[in-house]
Amino acid sequence: MSRRRLVTALVAIAVAIACTRAIKSCSSSPAGSGSAAVKPPQDTALQAETYAVVATPIHDSVATVGTLAANEAISVVSELSRRLVSIAVAEGTDVEKGDLLFKLDDADLEAKLAELEVQRQLSARTEERQRSLLAYDKKALSQQAYDQALAELHGLEAQMDSLRVTLAKTEIRAPFRARVGLRRVSEGAWITPDIVMTTLQDTSRIKVDFSIPERHAGAVAIGTRFTFRVASRGEDFEGRVIAIEPVIDAPTRSLTVRGLADNAKGALIPGAFASVTVPIERPLAGILVPAQAIVPSVAGYSVYALRDGRAALQEVETGLRTRDSVEIVRGLSVGDTVITSNLLRLRPGVCVEPVAAR
Repeated sequence: MSRRRLVTALVAIAVAIACTRAIKSCSSSPAGSGSAAVKPPQDTALQAETYAVVATPIHDSVATVGTLAANEAISVVSELSRRLVSIAVAEGTDVEKGDLLFKLDDADLEAKLAELEVQRQLSARTEERQRSLLAYDKKALSQQAYDQALAELHGLEAQMDSLRVTLAKTEIRAPFRARVGLRRVSEGAWITPDIVMTTLQDTSRIKVDFSIPERHAGAVAIGTRFTFRVASRGEDFEGRVIAIEPVIDAPTRSLTVRGLADNAKGALIPGAFASVTVPIERPLAGILVPAQAIVPSVAGYSVYALRDGRAALQEVETGLRTRDSVEIVRGLSVGDTVITSNLLRLRPGVCVEPVAAR
């Protein structure tokens, strides 16, 4: 055996002997006739830090993942099949609602509208003359003839209104304030409703779609604040819940939630992956103990409680875990004291002297 192993073995034996002596000296001597129990000497107790259990408000949170989406987004297509004659917007620029994006050929429509206008003027004069005749002498013109002239005038006006609607569709305008995507067509191209000309994305605000487990469905409401992070940025962003799916997804047992976040600086990009943290407030206070007080085993978790100056191993059921604390669901009560240091040297029944935390 090497010298190093021999020293290690001797140290282990010495620690075991010291613990045994501490247990023996800490145990009370049996009371004889006319004699009181002898209090163990103070230097035999094992010094350890302790924590007094108190009721603590518990701030829970749910960590999930989500996807960013533009506040409004469309693919720009034409309602007509016509030749593209001009492009009024540049790729990647911002446009306001109503700005012209693309202009389609409308020469034949303008010519047809001019033709209808000539016919309407003639029909209007005819209707005016017949109305005068009918008012002067009803025997000079029948009511039927006048009604026919009036119907013809109204029919021409309706055709012109319909043609103006078609003419308006040759001008493709922005339906909302947005940023223009990549252009996919060129001037002179034949455009059909199946061709995507470009995209519009309103990124002034960003939607965040994510899911939470079914058990937390009642803890999230419209207006709930949450934080999220994206891979391309090293900062936290804040959003608020604006909509909740009214049904739980059966295969995943989760609830889909939609949030909204301001994006005035343009830091967030639609389609990005987001790590979302949703805070959940517990209605009642609970019991939190320092994480280092937890003793894991194959059977579960335990803590060393200080009772009558001695260590007692107490099985517990844990709940929420934070970076520094663990929630105790069962096994401890407010007012108990748990031991938080020197746990490797503790055994049930060992006398413990509480010391201040360093």
